[in-house]
Formats: sequence, structure tokens, C-alpha cells
Amino acid sequence: MKYLKELMAKLLKKGFATEAEKLEVKTLIKALEEDKVEEVKEEVEKVEGLPEVDPAEEVEGEAAKEVEKSVKKLFEKVEKDLGTNLDAKIKEAIREQIELREKKVGVYNKELSKDEKRKKVNVYLKDFMRALGSNDVNKLKELSTDATGSPYGGYVVDSELSAEIRHLVTEYGVARREMTNVTLSKNSYKANNLATDVTVYWVDEGSAISSTQVVLGQETLELKKLAAIVAMTSELLDDEEIDLMSFVGTRVAEGFAEAEDTQFFNGDGTTFTGLLQDTTINEVTMTGSSILAMDADDLIDMVDATPQGALGNAKYYLHRSLKSVIRKLKDDNGAYIYQAPSQSGPATIWGYPEVLVEAMPSTSDNAADTSFVLFGDLKKACILGNKGAIKAKMFDAGTVRNVAGSADINLITTDREAIRWTERVGYITIIPSAVTKLTTAAASA
Repeated sequence: MKYLKELMAKLLKKGFATEAEKLEVKTLIKALEEDKVEEVKEEVEKVEGLPEVDPAEEVEGEAAKEVEKSVKKLFEKVEKDLGTNLDAKIKEAIREQIELREKKVGVYNKELSKDEKRKKVNVYLKDFMRALGSNDVNKLKELSTDATGSPYGGYVVDSELSAEIRHLVTEYGVARREMTNVTLSKNSYKANNLATDVTVYWVDEGSAISSTQVVLGQETLELKKLAAIVAMTSELLDDEEIDLMSFVGTRVAEGFAEAEDTQFFNGDGTTFTGLLQDTTINEVTMTGSSILAMDADDLIDMVDATPQGALGNAKYYLHRSLKSVIRKLKDDNGAYIYQAPSQSGPATIWGYPEVLVEAMPSTSDNAADTSFVLFGDLKKACILGNKGAIKAKMFDAGTVRNVAGSADINLITTDREAIRWTERVGYITIIPSAVTKLTTAAASA
């Protein structure tokens, strides 16, 4: 529900929604209970009414028609009042309006391609986005530091370019979306679970009735800190053409979401023990020691290993690279167990929805004794706790460590400002039996 509201707010804010984005909203709506659907009915109708193309990306011909219509209306009135033929003036006004629009948007202006400064900026941004998309850490350090190794903003973006800024986003935040979320007022949270259930007995007439008891277990969720410090030159912060705080804040939030998914799904116990490393959850071990040896029976065995109480909202969780393997798997009747997403619902495996998790092992992580797929109801299995939203605080004095970690940067003498971003977050597995992991067999001796 939270993800659906955030998605609709994002679409309404940008003013348009692609066909795929509208389909995603419809798919999420179908998964809601009836009372929840009524709660977001108004926002859903607004999203459905959005155009599917960004108005800022209209072709020049459409822009010309729009300008021509408004200018003609204006000059028809003037011509009627003055009795003068103004066709030539209308055409000139249209040309001037289109030129102004081109300069404002910065996507149609052919003259800008001849500007040397713009060419350099474009080369820089393309290199930066390629490095970001491929997670090339060394290239990112090179592009984001000056000759002395100190971090800086690179280029100040001119007004014609500002409308074209885009950045690559990898889908993270699955743990927050799929687990039960709790906002805490303290730094820890104690949750009770049913360790031993009531036992009932058939008793003969007059025979003694055996006693029974309920045993409650308790798990403690401890919050830990995620943090980052971003240092930028004052010149870059003073540039009014881009919402730099929003851009950097978004990147930090995405980085935090990636760190959460990595720890909560595959953490090795140093910070958190992820579900794939948790020895208390159900486990199905394959006969093969390779991820690529996974078959349809392995995946249905995960369903059989999961209690019925967790099947109602159960899903498969896996890395996107595994889809190419699963798409080829068939049941005993020769039917594919994978069903592609449609208007009636999301993609399914053995009839259960799939959720792609970038932080989980991929086919390139192929190894013996490796857990790589999860199945179950994460809302019943896990609690994710946080202490409010991400906090940001700006400093214009003091020292921070440079990107390479080899020297301090004095914010005063280098005329820089730094923003510290922090959040406190944690998770616990409260009902381990509600989730099952699939593990490759150990290597043969």
C-alpha cells in the first residue's frame, strides 16, 4: 500500500504516466483488499486520466500549432480593431515564440549542439551515467574529484541543459515494501512470537485430561545506523538551475535502500543476518550444486516446505537473472511453470507472484551450498523497524574525509559545504517458518 501511494504521488507530480506505469498501478490495486481500494480510489482515477507522454517532449510541429492557435486568437482581435492584415506579423510572432520555447526546454535547439561548453558537459554527464549504471567505482571517483583528489561537483549545469538531467535508478527497497514496517520511538523493539502452541486431546469418559500450555518466545529488534556525508562546492550549491538537494537526497535514499536489501536478504551476520543466511528458516536443498541446475520440482518443493498459514500471500523472491532459467522450466504435463505478467495480475511461478530482488545472488554467483531463492510471506516472517525518516544536516565548517579516505577536507578553507545523511533501521525474523529458502547442494568430495 505504501509503495502504491508513493508511485501514484510520483506520477501525479510529474504530470504523466506511461502505459507500463499505469499497468503497474492497476496490478498493485488488484492485490489490495476492497476497503483499501476505496481509500485510494480518487488518486487512481487521477493517474488513469494522466497523459502517457511528457508534455515537455512534444514535437516541434505540435508546439507550433499550439503557439499559432494562441497568437492567431490574439491578432484576430487586433486586426478586427485596426482593420489591418497581420499575416506576416503572426508568422513572425510564431517563429519568435518557438525559438523561446526551444531555448527554455533545451531539447530542440540545434544551435546548442555547436556550443563547446555544452559538448563538454554532455560528455561528462554521459561518462558519469555509464559509470553509475555499471557501478564502476574507480571511474566515479575520477569523475567526482579534482586534481588533488578532493570531491567536487564537476560542472555547473546551464539552464538549457537542466531540463534534460536524468539518472539511472536500480530497483531497491524490496525489504521495506515486503516486510511488516514498524516506526519505533526507541532504539530497540521486543516482539513476541508463539514458540509452543496449545495441545488438545481426545479423552475417554472419566479419564484424566492432560494439561497443556502456551509458550511465547521473544525476539529483539536492534536499530543500527546507516550514514553518508556528501561534500560539494559552494558554487555548485549556489546554482539555481537544478534542485541539487533533491537530486543528491534521492541518490542517498536509493543507496540506503540498497544497503537495507543487501543486509536483510543476504547479510553475513557482521551487521545483520539476512534471510538467505538464516539457519532457522525452512530450507530446500537441491540435488545439484549449481544454480543453473534448478528445476521445476525444486521450486514446488519450496511451496510444500512452507506452512499453509503462509501460503495465502506467499511470493517467490529472486534475482532478475534467474528468470531466464525459470522461463524454460516445465511441469510433468509439459506446461511452463512461469506465466508472464498480464492485465489480470503480475508474473507468477507455480501460480505464486514473483518479486525481483537486485541484492540477491544472480546466476554469476553460482556456487555450491548457496541459498539463492526465497518463498513465503515476508510480512508474517519479518519486521523491519525504523526510527522515522532519513535525517539530513548541513555543515559549512569542520573537516570531512575525502572519497579515497586518504585525507581530510577543510570545509572553511576550501569553501565547501557538507550534508550528513543518517537513518536508524533494523529487522528481525519473527516467524521463521513463514519463509523457505532454496540452496544448492554442497560440493562433492
